Amino acid sequence: MASTTIYEVKAALLTKLKADSTLTAIQVTYGDPGGAARREHVFIGDVTAGGQDPESLSSGRRRRIENYTLDVIVSVQSKPQGLQENEERAFVLAAAVENVVADYPTLSDAVTGLMFMECSGMSVSSNEAGIDGPHSVITVHFQVKARLS
Repeated sequence: MASTTIYEVKAALLTKLKADSTLTAIQVTYGDPGGAARREHVFIGDVTAGGQDPESLSSGRRRRIENYTLDVIVSVQSKPQGLQENEERAFVLAAAVENVVADYPTLSDAVTGLMFMECSGMSVSSNEAGIDGPHSVITVHFQVKARLS
């Protein structure tokens, strides 16, 4: 019995993001690259559990519906551009991430039980980072729903 689809969804999403033509020249990683981060990078971030609900109230083993939010982080830092242009570039990359999930809401059925993923919103933080240039971070939030047996 699967206890969660989180790992499989993250792995399948990583494969799809790395294959996207807009993101091929961008560093795309399973987790935060930390000190190895390039000026433009995308990584799969936090997962917030939304719970597991029984699909039915039958006796015996019950199938459950798993709900959670998965965040994908887009980060852009560039010396030659101003803050507005930097943030615009970050939104271009965030749109590419959103489009991958919109085009493959079940990640091409790579994850058993995945019903769908969909974008539930974005948040952005930008700042003038001084000598390193402006820095923009966009968090793309995805709702995930899966059936566990």
